[in-house]
Amino acid sequence: MTQPPAAHMAAIAPSSRRLTRWLPRSLRGQFAAALGAIGTLVLAGGLTAVYALRTTAEQARQTSRERLELVESAQELQQRAQQIQLLSDRMVTAPTSQAARRQFEHIVAELDRLDRLTANLAASDDASVLDLHMASQLFRNSAHVISHLREDASAGGDTPQARAEAMATYREEMQAHATAMANAARTRSEHATKAYQAAVQHVVDASRTSTGWVVGWLAATLLGTWLIGRLLLGRQVLNRLQQVSQSLRQADASGTTEHLTPARADDEIDEMARAVDHFLNDRAQLALTRARLEIEQQRLAAIIDNIADCIVVLHGGRVQEMNRAAEQMFGMKPAQAHGRRGDDLLVGLNWQASTLPGVTQDALARDMSGSTIPVEVTLSPVANAGDLIVLVIRDATVRREAQRHLVAARDAAEAARATQSAFLAAMSHELRTPLNGVLGYAQLLELDASLTEHQRFGAATIRRCGEHLLALINDLLDLAKRDAGKLELCITDVVLRDCLRLTCDIIRVKAEEAGLQFRVELGADLPVRVQADEKRLRQVLLNLLSNAVKFTDHGEIVLIVSRQSAVSVPIDTIRFEVRDSGIGMTKEQLDTLFLPFVQSGDARRRTVGTGLGLAISRELVRLMGGDIQVRSAPGGGTQFWFELSLPVSGARPRQPTPERITGYAGPRRRILVVDDLPANRVILHEWLAPLGFEIVEAEHGAQALERARAQPPDLVITDMLMPGMRGDELMARIHQVQALRSVPIIAMSAAIGESRLPVGAGHDACAFLPKPLERDQLLSEIGRQLALDWRREPPVNPGLTHESAARSHSHAAPRRE
Repeated sequence: MTQPPAAHMAAIAPSSRRLTRWLPRSLRGQFAAALGAIGTLVLAGGLTAVYALRTTAEQARQTSRERLELVESAQELQQRAQQIQLLSDRMVTAPTSQAARRQFEHIVAELDRLDRLTANLAASDDASVLDLHMASQLFRNSAHVISHLREDASAGGDTPQARAEAMATYREEMQAHATAMANAARTRSEHATKAYQAAVQHVVDASRTSTGWVVGWLAATLLGTWLIGRLLLGRQVLNRLQQVSQSLRQADASGTTEHLTPARADDEIDEMARAVDHFLNDRAQLALTRARLEIEQQRLAAIIDNIADCIVVLHGGRVQEMNRAAEQMFGMKPAQAHGRRGDDLLVGLNWQASTLPGVTQDALARDMSGSTIPVEVTLSPVANAGDLIVLVIRDATVRREAQRHLVAARDAAEAARATQSAFLAAMSHELRTPLNGVLGYAQLLELDASLTEHQRFGAATIRRCGEHLLALINDLLDLAKRDAGKLELCITDVVLRDCLRLTCDIIRVKAEEAGLQFRVELGADLPVRVQADEKRLRQVLLNLLSNAVKFTDHGEIVLIVSRQSAVSVPIDTIRFEVRDSGIGMTKEQLDTLFLPFVQSGDARRRTVGTGLGLAISRELVRLMGGDIQVRSAPGGGTQFWFELSLPVSGARPRQPTPERITGYAGPRRRILVVDDLPANRVILHEWLAPLGFEIVEAEHGAQALERARAQPPDLVITDMLMPGMRGDELMARIHQVQALRSVPIIAMSAAIGESRLPVGAGHDACAFLPKPLERDQLLSEIGRQLALDWRREPPVNPGLTHESAARSHSHAAPRRE
């Protein structure tokens, strides 16, 4: 009874494991080892067979050659013996002694040959060789004696009877010796023949033995090859391949994805087994994915059929599929649309754009009746699908209607913005014009040395109130400029510490009036001069510090300015920080802090102001390249800060001059003042005439041009908005006159839009000043245009200088703007 395969495998498992322990791990190495072992066996057997056959052949050839030589020598020896016996008979029967002598010489030659042959056979242990040698010597002697006897008989020596007796005796001896020699030669020949036959038989026996060894080695080689193939290929390869095949059949029959081919060694079969496992898993996963894909395709088909947009699939420019929405739009079933050209459905579509995926075009969709509607078409070629294109078509009727409404709304908004700008420009002009008179006369009163202290304080109060009203108007104008995108900066060289000092002087006065401590911390490494908009920077700092004063009941206010880092070699990052110990703000107040027209704090603190200060300040800081940050908590004070990257300037800026100007050195200069309002002309006359200027007035452009031609001025100061000839036209006409081409012109305006020099003016000789005018700013510009050397003296009342009082917004009730 045979063992089952499992039991048989279990029986050989230990030996197989012992064998595999010495085998390479890879199948290629195992095959190489098996082939190497088989080749070794075959090579060893072949070499052994070759060696045996070669040795046997060599021995046979050597023995045969030796034995054959002996046989040939023996046969020749027998022939010589026979020849000698024949010659001896001839010598005895020779008729004369000479004939006998010649026969004797032949006998001696043959005997010499016989002796040489005998000498060749002397190494043999055969007794016949010795007998032959002895018989040869005796025969030689007898032949020699008979030869002498014949010679003596011829010479007549002894008696004939005696000679005859001696001759007969020696003849008998010689014949006996010849017979013995022939017998010995014959015996030797027989022995040689027998030895040769024995040698041949030995060769035959040796060949048979070698053949047996060769057959044995071949059998051993075949057995070893069978064993190696059985143990290695059969157990290690074929059985495992059969297991893999069986696993495939079982998995195919059962549909399971279990690991049916566990790894046994790290070789190619195990790699194939693992590949089989992966294949089975991938096939199961593929089946699962195919099922999911079918479900997804069904879901996608349902979505496409129920989507509002029309979807049409073209292949080769002809309709292949369409969804339900496309059926409704074109009024045809998919079977009716199938094969139609895309041009039949869509009019005015650029099909060349289909090479660009996602391109959306406007076209007209044409239905079965021939009517068209505007649509948007998105062409999306399918990659690696030949000429397959997917069209997504959307009805554009509603969109175009909405677009028309949007265009109308945009036009209305632009018209409203233009109306707003025109209104703000008109209001700016109307508000600034009377303020120019109020502030101008207030500044004139402050310059009057005959006023009492109380009267001078009243004039200063009028001026501060007018400047506060101007600040409110400027906030509104800045907001309008921000909305129109026209809020701009004027970058100049600024001495940073002087700018901060002037700002701090104003806030220090307010802090002292509120009973607060004001502290300033300036970094020791601050740059001396930077490029910035000094007016806007001071506006932001004044707003933040003024709010800190307004919302702090007790404690201190701190301004910290420090250098953070150098962005590059000529640019420094400066941090500006304002802290207070005031009432703080809630999260809700922080969320609306920077909105325009929104004021934070309780009603008691919001009695005055527009609520634009922080909104404008943040916009200005962002325009400068930074942003205002804030941190606050109720009752814990407030902290504002922002950082600006400012270029470090090497130029020396103009230093402020606190002295009062009383005149100028050099010849008297003529100034032409052009303004349609008499009050504005009077203010300029009262400001400039006491300083030694000759003032020529004109109320409109034509009059100014006539007087300029009659009396060429050294400088022209003109308003921009005048009836008849505007200021920009006047400046262009003045510069067209050869004699007036080099006359500098200062333009002034109270309108919001007049913030730049006119296009027709000479930028090197003209400047612009906004209304209301500031006396010191005007004098500074006149001095620059005419290169004047001003005469100065200390101010009338140092405690009420223009720099310390004119730049504060108000001392009214506080509000955070």
